[in-house]
Amino acid sequence: MGRVEDMRGELAGDSPRWGALPACGNRATCARDVAVAIGAPFDEKKPDQISAAAVAVVVARDHHASDVGSPDVWLAAMRRASGPGADALRLAVALGMSLTVSKDARALVTDEDGQSFVLHVAAAVPGACKTYDMLGGGANPDTMLPQDSPDHSACVQSDLARKDGPGSSYGQGLFRAAAGALALWKAALSALHEGSGLMQGTYKAALDQRLVILDAETGKITPKVVAAPGGNMWNHLAQGHNTPLVQLDAGGREPQ
Repeated sequence: MGRVEDMRGELAGDSPRWGALPACGNRATCARDVAVAIGAPFDEKKPDQISAAAVAVVVARDHHASDVGSPDVWLAAMRRASGPGADALRLAVALGMSLTVSKDARALVTDEDGQSFVLHVAAAVPGACKTYDMLGGGANPDTMLPQDSPDHSACVQSDLARKDGPGSSYGQGLFRAAAGALALWKAALSALHEGSGLMQGTYKAALDQRLVILDAETGKITPKVVAAPGGNMWNHLAQGHNTPLVQLDAGGREPQ
């Protein structure tokens, strides 16, 4: 716990140092490797102080927040958990968000605008959809695997359904993903505000200072509005799934 408390202290500043924590050669195991180096196994389902601190490192040092899963677990931790690891997590996420928010605080119109924003969300918000990271890296929505594409990704759809999202049937392509990413970003900002009430002293002061920046700039982020193809592709898909394979006439006979 002493190491976790030291990390919290570093994250209260703008240039945290990471001491002897292992570098991440494998992104898939980074949080796990950092947690073991601190002193305990990593658990992303029921995280403890060390797991939260490990995610703080992945966010603030490596800028790969999408490499950990279960965004709602980390949103809940930021919102309701107490202790040095939870504080470190909040400070890391607020730091990551505040470092990029001014770059996106405007109307996002071009594909480059959208790609930049979704990449920043993937970097800063724990558990962010990997689709955001892929799109931010230049992936073409039209050639992505269906389960990864913004039009079909389950995590994009889940984010669109959040409180500040436009609904799961919204839009298409890159800017459908941008709308989902913005809803997740706002959910993280809300969680940070609520979690601030559990913090004290210099740690709370550092978080609140970052929240002032985030509050002022987040409202300026306005992704381009896009419509779903054919009015609502999700309704069309549902109708197609529910259409009988064989239509019967009034007499109950199959058509000849």
